[in-house]
Amino acid sequence: MAAGRGRKATLASVAAQANVSKITASRAFSQPEKVHPETLRRIRDTAEQLGYVMNTAARNLRAKASKTIGIVNPDMANPFFGGLTRLMMLEAQKMGYDTLVFDSYESQEAEDRIIDKLIGYNVDAIILSVISNDLNYHPAYMKRLEILNIPVVLVDRELQAAHCSGVYIDNLDCGLQTGRWLLEQQAERVVVVSGPENSNVARERVTGLQAALQGKVASFEVLYADFFMDVAWQETSRWLNNNEAPDYFVGCNNQISLGIVKACIEHQLQLMTQVKLFSIDAVSHAGIYGFHFPCVTHDLQEIAWQALNLAVRRIADSDSKPGKVIVRGKVVS
Repeated sequence: MAAGRGRKATLASVAAQANVSKITASRAFSQPEKVHPETLRRIRDTAEQLGYVMNTAARNLRAKASKTIGIVNPDMANPFFGGLTRLMMLEAQKMGYDTLVFDSYESQEAEDRIIDKLIGYNVDAIILSVISNDLNYHPAYMKRLEILNIPVVLVDRELQAAHCSGVYIDNLDCGLQTGRWLLEQQAERVVVVSGPENSNVARERVTGLQAALQGKVASFEVLYADFFMDVAWQETSRWLNNNEAPDYFVGCNNQISLGIVKACIEHQLQLMTQVKLFSIDAVSHAGIYGFHFPCVTHDLQEIAWQALNLAVRRIADSDSKPGKVIVRGKVVS
C-alpha cells in the first residue's frame, strides 16, 4: 500500500509494502547485518520509493548511546566560532560521531531552548560556548545536565561548574604577549578597546596588557565596549571625536578590531600609517583589502581536537573526572 499524496511515509507503511513485519523493517535500518540480503534490498528499495526517512531522534531515545554530540556556539558569524565549529564537526566525524550544531545568537532564551532540544535528542555529550563570558553566569540547565549525567565540555568561555570539562584560551597570556610586542615596537600611546568590564575574558586580557605596559608607555587607556563590531566601532568613534589618534589601538577580539578599523576609516585615518592596530585574534581576510594586522592567533585545530577528546573520554567512562585544557596563542607580526 503506497503512502497517500502529502502523507509522510512510516515504518509501518514500508513494512506493509515490502510484505515484511515491522520488526524486520526496523532491523533493516538499525541492524542490517541481521536481515537476509534479498529481504534487506526489498525493504530499502521500498523505503526509497515511498520516501521514508528513519526517525533517528526516536531511535536514539530508545538506545543507550546515540553516537551524537551536540555543539552550541553563541555566534556562528564570528570567524572564530564558525571556523572552530567546522573543525569540531570534522573531528567528531573522524571519531565516529554525528553532530547537531546550533547557534544561540547570544540569546539566553535560545540557549535554554537548544539545551532542552539536545537533551530530547539523547545526545551523548554537549560541547558548549555559552552566551556569557561572565564567570558568575549560572544557567539553570546546568543542574539538569549534571543530574542526567550528560558530559559537557565548555569552550572559550569558562563557568564555575565543577562537573564540566573545558578548553580555554590563556587570556592573561594573550595580554602579556601583546604588551611585550608593543614594547618591542616602542609604542608610546596605546588605547585598548575591550569587551565588557564584567567579562572574565576581557578582564584577563586587559590585566595582562596592564602588567606588561603600565609605567613603560607614555599613555595607556582602556575603552570598555563589547565583543561585537558595531559596539566597538561606536566606542572607538566617540573616543576619536575628542582625542588625537594613538600610536596603537589594541582590539581585544577580532570583531572589536573590525570596529576599530571602521572607526579609523570614517575618521580618514590611514591604517598602519597614521594609526596602527594590534588584534587579539586574527582579522579574517584583511589581506584582501591590503592590510596586514599583527595579532595573537590561536590554533583552532588544537582547540577542536582537545574539545572532542574530552567529550569522548567522558562518554566512554562516565566515572572519569572532568578535564581542563589551557591553550596559548602566539604572536604573528
